Amino acid sequence: MDLLNWCRRKLEKTPGKLLLGGFLAGAYIGFAGQIFTLVTLPQELPWSLRQLLGGLVFSVGLVMVVLGKADLFTGNCLLVAHCIKEKAPLRRVLLNWALVYGGNFLGAVFLALLYIASGLPEVQGGAVAERIAAIAQGKAAITFSQGFFRGILCNWLVDLAVFFAISAESEIGAILAIPGPIMTFVALGYEHSVANMYFFAAGIFQGGSGITWGRALLQNLLPVTLGNIVGGSVLVGVLYSLFL
Repeated sequence: MDLLNWCRRKLEKTPGKLLLGGFLAGAYIGFAGQIFTLVTLPQELPWSLRQLLGGLVFSVGLVMVVLGKADLFTGNCLLVAHCIKEKAPLRRVLLNWALVYGGNFLGAVFLALLYIASGLPEVQGGAVAERIAAIAQGKAAITFSQGFFRGILCNWLVDLAVFFAISAESEIGAILAIPGPIMTFVALGYEHSVANMYFFAAGIFQGGSGITWGRALLQNLLPVTLGNIVGGSVLVGVLYSLFL
């Protein structure tokens, strides 16, 4: 499937399907956030190695999104290519983004609620719970501009991975194409808005992080989301629509 056909199919989805697809994608990225939290826990490993391993396992989230036909806001930033190539109304893309973003948030928060309710973060003496709080606190500590630029860098790579998966001739090809860019963005510390929805929800529901939803939104989710839009829409969507 080429990029324009992929965009066309995404834009033809009904609002209900976009919300449901967004919900599933938010949960899938949340699962990836859970395994990232676990893999980056051992303090005896060098930080760089923990980041690399965390990035590698985090890529399973996008694999589930792609193979599961779900809708991820950051991936759907590629829809701008359809506007440029076929002069589609931008309002259709904006509506798609709004519905998918809302669905992603609901899915990520729902998964975080289930995970905290399961009591699993309290195993190993609460080490996982401490790691959850530390991740959320670290993300809330960055400045607005840092979040914006890290969001750009992140979605340049995420949408590159999605583009590779779209271009692959088989599901196996898509699976093999995804981990490289995803591992790179995670290991380097870039910021992904949907992943952060899960990390903040888990940190807030777990307690002990000292973070509120207002702080999470203004100091991280807002700038990171704007950066994700720029990185995915411009540096992948626009450039590849002109390049191909």
